[in-house]
Amino acid sequence: MTTTATTTSHATLRRHGKSFHWAGFFLPRQQLNDGARLYHVCRQVDDIADHAVSTPERQRARKVLCCLQSRLKAHLPALGSQPLTNKGLTDADRQLVDALEADIVALFEQDARCLYAMQALVATMVMDLSPLHLPDEPALLDYAHGAAGTVGVMMCQLMNARDPDHSLAFAIDLGIAMQMTNIARDVLEDAQRGRLYLPQTWMSDNVTADAIVRGTPHARDEAWQATRYLVARAEDYYASGWQGLAYLPTRSRLAIGIALRVYRQIGRRIVSLNAPDYWAQRVVVPTPGKMLQSVLALPTLIHTSPARHDQTLHQGLEKTLAAYALAPRTLADKPQSSAGESAP
Repeated sequence: MTTTATTTSHATLRRHGKSFHWAGFFLPRQQLNDGARLYHVCRQVDDIADHAVSTPERQRARKVLCCLQSRLKAHLPALGSQPLTNKGLTDADRQLVDALEADIVALFEQDARCLYAMQALVATMVMDLSPLHLPDEPALLDYAHGAAGTVGVMMCQLMNARDPDHSLAFAIDLGIAMQMTNIARDVLEDAQRGRLYLPQTWMSDNVTADAIVRGTPHARDEAWQATRYLVARAEDYYASGWQGLAYLPTRSRLAIGIALRVYRQIGRRIVSLNAPDYWAQRVVVPTPGKMLQSVLALPTLIHTSPARHDQTLHQGLEKTLAAYALAPRTLADKPQSSAGESAP
């Protein structure tokens, strides 16, 4: 990766991922660079969906993301034949897809699980291009896996986690926990984009994104109660993620432990507020709080034996997660397809 590209990736992490940027100070240099590159790619994919407001913008974003998803599937024969197409893309969008594919393959060229995880993340971002209200908790878990559990899979590889067949489940749980925190923090912001990730089964049918944006009292009250419950659900996934740190090398264990504690603190700060204060601000952890959580993460330096994973945390996700077992462990012997060809 060029010096300019590395600088750009670190700037993206510093600007948009403050909690992860803080934790990154404790990573070995190469792992920090790789983590910043991954964050930069994920940020670009997320921005393609988030910045699409008008109907034409959403149509364009869908074409870009679907093309990228198709390109990534072409590296994964286990997912079946998938045609590669640039149809309907402008030259600028084609160059964007080319650049994203190149960055992703450079990071994970020989890791089929990571390539599967990235294409699943892209598919999840396509969902965000339509008005969205998740119907129930299984749908929430599926979305949280696609948006961030997938990132846990990729970070496992970048952090050189031991025994990936077992450590993967804990990494997915940490990603799910962090996505639950994101959802709890951004209910109003997401509602303004027509998205409501709080499950419909947790609230009455007339709680909608529009009602939350308009400030309808019953909608705000029920969404607030659902948000508090979501933070409580996230605690189980954070606890599993904490146990999974035992699979990481020492410095990586400390860094991810700090990121875990800082991010979990966002949820704990949310539930410490009253409802009016919650709706009036975007909750963050200030620097003194990050410093305290960094100190509290120090016990991760003590080597512990990995715990047995709680499979009840993945109820409803079995079919989705089975694809990781189906993906080949390496693509080293598989010839790469070029753009414009059909996948094998």
